[in-house]
Amino acid sequence: MAEPNYLDLVPTEFFKTLIPSEYSLQSLFEVDYSKWDWSQLLPSNNFKFVEGVTPFSNKNFIFLSIFVYLLTVLTIKFLFSVLNIKGWKLGFVSGIHNLILCIWSLFMWVGISYDLFILFTTTEHGINALFCSPKSNPITGRIFYWHYIYFVSKFYEFIDTLIIVLKRRQLIFLHIWHHAIVVLIVWTWLPSGVAYASVGMFANTLVHIFMYYYYFRTSINPSVRIWWKSYLTSGQLFQFTMSFILAIPFLLQDISFNSSTGGFDHSCKGWGPFAFTMVNNLIFLLLFINFYLKTYFKPKSSKKTD
Repeated sequence: MAEPNYLDLVPTEFFKTLIPSEYSLQSLFEVDYSKWDWSQLLPSNNFKFVEGVTPFSNKNFIFLSIFVYLLTVLTIKFLFSVLNIKGWKLGFVSGIHNLILCIWSLFMWVGISYDLFILFTTTEHGINALFCSPKSNPITGRIFYWHYIYFVSKFYEFIDTLIIVLKRRQLIFLHIWHHAIVVLIVWTWLPSGVAYASVGMFANTLVHIFMYYYYFRTSINPSVRIWWKSYLTSGQLFQFTMSFILAIPFLLQDISFNSSTGGFDHSCKGWGPFAFTMVNNLIFLLLFINFYLKTYFKPKSSKKTD
């Protein structure tokens, strides 16, 4: 019987595909938009993600979007600082933006909740549909349409950062990193059809309903005080903590030890995207804990100074 090779669990080849080393700056801008099928933005029971055909799905478009996002944000921040430009108020614009994201999050949460319920109550996948799309009998259909619409929403969320820098509000690393990397994370789910992504999407859209409603209210009326504000960050911490606990059913169904080779076999689709998501969830969790402690457990003297 061969000894377990735990390095086999690291999807090295998949991680290499996430490094944009094959692109020059010019090739990042050479996105073929002509093949995009815009009808895929509409709900469909037969939705199927096809890279290069599904809008916004091209790999170089993802890296281009992240590059333009970071360049735009840092350039505006630099210019405002050098030219000593005062922050813009943008109350109405910010309010409309946050209201759109609140409604969009509600739409996605209702959609994923309904289709998950239908999936695990009327198909042979059962409750396992929440965690594992088996390679032998993969999950298909509208459930992945919601994953895709969630992916599209991450481009629109770039505006969050743009509004912050235009207002000259404090911009923390957590915010920039989260918006930059989450587009890539969600994109990795789509080609493989990672069922476990439904758990993350369900939790994240639920938190975002309340979060963007809060931002909407405070954008329209900055003096408003909402008693459950502090629970938003707690909810995000809880969300990332639960992502690790709810990963256990996926791991139990997916990984099996092959005694003859010493390697590990995978029964569910998407081990690479799953591992990439978990690494980033750990980073998010640590950054959120740091943010939470600095925000709600600062020394009294520091709070007065702020």
